[in-house]
Amino acid sequence: MIPTRILFSAISGYGYYYLKTLFEEIPEDQAIICGVIDPEPEKSGYFNEIVSRGVPIYPDMESYFLDGNKADLTVIASPLQYHVPQSITAMKNGSNVLVDKPVGVTAGELKRLVAVRNQTGKWLEVGYQWSFSDAIQNLKRDILKGRFGKAVRMKTICLWPRPYAYFNRNNWAGKIFAEDGSLVLDSIANNACAHFLHNMLFLAGPEINLSSAPLTVMGERWRAYDIQNFDTVVCKVVTDNDVEILFYASHVTENLINPAFQLEFENASITLNENSNGILAVINDGTTINYGHPDADHQFKKLFRAKDACQTALPVVCPPEAAIPQTLCINALHELPDEIQTFPSRFVVKEKDRRWVKGLGEAVQAAYELWADKLVFETRDAKHVTRDTENEEEDRDSNARTISDKEDR
Repeated sequence: MIPTRILFSAISGYGYYYLKTLFEEIPEDQAIICGVIDPEPEKSGYFNEIVSRGVPIYPDMESYFLDGNKADLTVIASPLQYHVPQSITAMKNGSNVLVDKPVGVTAGELKRLVAVRNQTGKWLEVGYQWSFSDAIQNLKRDILKGRFGKAVRMKTICLWPRPYAYFNRNNWAGKIFAEDGSLVLDSIANNACAHFLHNMLFLAGPEINLSSAPLTVMGERWRAYDIQNFDTVVCKVVTDNDVEILFYASHVTENLINPAFQLEFENASITLNENSNGILAVINDGTTINYGHPDADHQFKKLFRAKDACQTALPVVCPPEAAIPQTLCINALHELPDEIQTFPSRFVVKEKDRRWVKGLGEAVQAAYELWADKLVFETRDAKHVTRDTENEEEDRDSNARTISDKEDR
């Protein structure tokens, strides 16, 4: 068997761990690195090893292919705004693609991406690792079999505090626009916690490798850090198959809560939390099913599968069509009439290495428990309600973004 030739775009940050997996866990008779795309490769911990192996390094993907180089698989872990252009370049030059999440920034560019995928006959996987896990795959198969009845509503919470270093690690973190003016829309919902918004859309999808599409999106966006975009979000989505999805996430709570969710169906309730020992389905007749934890699988199972798919035809787990609904939600959040709100300074605790908001963690957890679509939080010195109007329902509807049939769902 000829080993799969893998081209890596971006070898620092998350890209470093793709390389680590290749070098430490995949034998060279199965896959080899054939090139690197990175304008600053010397920043990678693997730079010296790459040089010693004689791997060609290019600052951009076009130059790599123009020089006559080839690749069976291109792994893209570059900044968000490069995901679609680099994926298109790779496919046009005969390479399959594993692109990290999110798949892109706007619906328009994703339409072009799908068109190129169809024209070239190449495949593209989006690296939402939970979608590749046995737990999520087995759960979705049972959902599609109708084992639980129709999906009614779903909710997910993830509170992952992040330090100043997280937002200072590059020149686009937390930004709406990159330094060159390109749209990037980096936020908690489009980066660190994008997996968990996508996961609900994916589980609500009509086929094993498709997600449900959002029809309406409403939400509240907040920030405590000095960033362009938001670090806290409460979001409600209604999908095209009439599933209500609620998403709660923050980088500025005092304490950490790892991803937890509850999925309500006509005939069952399915949960993942610290007490459930994996994803636990409880059917109305008393039957229970434990699917295990989606993190039990290797985080880079997506790389192993992509490598194998270059040798043997395998179904695509997470094609762009499955990932586009998450991008549509992000676009809709960005287009809400209400601006991003800044937490009042009297609530914000500024420590040496990070910021957090007094009472916010408790408030987000309370909203999650109540399936609420807005945030109410208290501090020692004040109570703050994100909306306080006589016509609250009217106000809430005015801050919803409806996605028209003309948009690329």
